[in-house]
Amino acid sequence: MDVINIFVNDRIAKDIRVLSVPPVMVSVLILILAFSKDGIFRSTLEIVITIVLLGFVPILAYGLQKILPGFKEQGREGQRKLAFITNLVGYSAAFLWALIADVENALLLICSTYFFSVVFLTICNKGLHYRASGHASSFTGPLVLLIYFLGWKVIIPCLVIAALIIWSSIYLKRHTVKEIVGGIVVCLLSFTLSLVITTFV
Repeated sequence: MDVINIFVNDRIAKDIRVLSVPPVMVSVLILILAFSKDGIFRSTLEIVITIVLLGFVPILAYGLQKILPGFKEQGREGQRKLAFITNLVGYSAAFLWALIADVENALLLICSTYFFSVVFLTICNKGLHYRASGHASSFTGPLVLLIYFLGWKVIIPCLVIAALIIWSSIYLKRHTVKEIVGGIVVCLLSFTLSLVITTFV
């Protein structure tokens, strides 16, 4: 029975990890908001551009890691390093596009939250040598943004989703509690800064 329970828990935890990777989370966020909230996207093209820059560009790391010398030999660590690069490229491009295209403040809030998150994560991981979880930051962002745009009616589902993702990360030993808390704090700070900028600047 213990063996079966371990197998089931492993399978569930791994499935949760796969479903909660940043590209999936942000794509689901964009699609939910596109169909349930007015005043964020002006056109279908804006929806597509946002998904491409915040979702598709970052996911390129998973394919590129298998073929790029230097990253290929490092396995999961190489994938993690390359993901930081593709995230930085995609999120920076989204932020610059949002500024240049003069999108609605709501969309700028989304793009800037992701941009500042990857900047702060880079500072924490590379500059301060504190490993804040990028995965934790990437699931916190969509959930916080959903609550902000759709109201407190979605807070319970969002908290349940967050709890499941945190459990899977700890169960699979992908991150420590300290790393997860660091990633969550980074995202909350990024959202707050973005909210201040889009509201008062």
